[in-house]
Amino acid sequence: MDKFRKKELEMFFLTAMFLVGAVVTQNVTIDCISCIKVNATCFNVSYLFDMNATFRTHIVVHKMGLLRSENTLFYSFEPEIADKEYYKVAYVNLDKPDVQGEISDEHIPILNFGTFDIDQDNSIVYLGGHDGIFTYGGTKKLTPYSSRGDTILSLFYKGFVYFVKSDDNRIISKKGDQFNSVLDYEPIKNFVITKYDVIVFLSNYGLFLHKKGETIWLSKNAFFRGLTIDLDDTVYAWWIDGIYRVVIEKNLAESSIVKVADIPGIGALTFDNDNNIIFSSDRSVFKMTETNITKC
Repeated sequence: MDKFRKKELEMFFLTAMFLVGAVVTQNVTIDCISCIKVNATCFNVSYLFDMNATFRTHIVVHKMGLLRSENTLFYSFEPEIADKEYYKVAYVNLDKPDVQGEISDEHIPILNFGTFDIDQDNSIVYLGGHDGIFTYGGTKKLTPYSSRGDTILSLFYKGFVYFVKSDDNRIISKKGDQFNSVLDYEPIKNFVITKYDVIVFLSNYGLFLHKKGETIWLSKNAFFRGLTIDLDDTVYAWWIDGIYRVVIEKNLAESSIVKVADIPGIGALTFDNDNNIIFSSDRSVFKMTETNITKC
């Protein structure tokens, strides 16, 4: 079977999985078999490429993020069992998928980079692992940045670096040589910060919002797989059954989380330079593009 036909069939089966619930329960004509509905809009789902990292048999991708100046997708994953590391970060260029690789350093064989975020203004990737925070910039070489000896569980960049260490409940910010405690709460697994300084975070007890001393318990689901922010500053989460949008209101207590798309099996999710959803399923990467179609 040629590669094009193989991917055509993969797309067919994936689309069929997306549509099965709607087709069974609604007697409607489908105008776009490769589309899924997000809110009231039909989005075309197109296959881009496969990620060729050294995945283990059961492929796990925890996070994706785009270095916008180079259109390069970075992603954290779990490598094969025989690997000395249990987390790694790899990259692939969206325009030239043959340009891909894994971030490593011959002088530091074990890094365990499980989290990262990107300073888009300066094209610098900040990576957190079992020995602190490193940067990966224009030289394409790793440089130690902060907190050597600490295990970094989650990391976010907004003007400067925010991070969570293991065995520490706090979100800490690093500005120059100064460290500040931003939020001290239950163990925080993952977090993002909006341009209006709302912290959206996942803990062992669910999904929360925090701003200026006020914390709202938004969902008791502690198993959302990740958080991301689109180009319009809207926060999204994803789980085993699809994509959710975090609706943040001026009165934080009126905020909510709503399911916007039924897409089972998402590994990780981010947004491209045109604010299209990019997501992974197994080792494959897909793009969702808005259409004018009304039935899907």
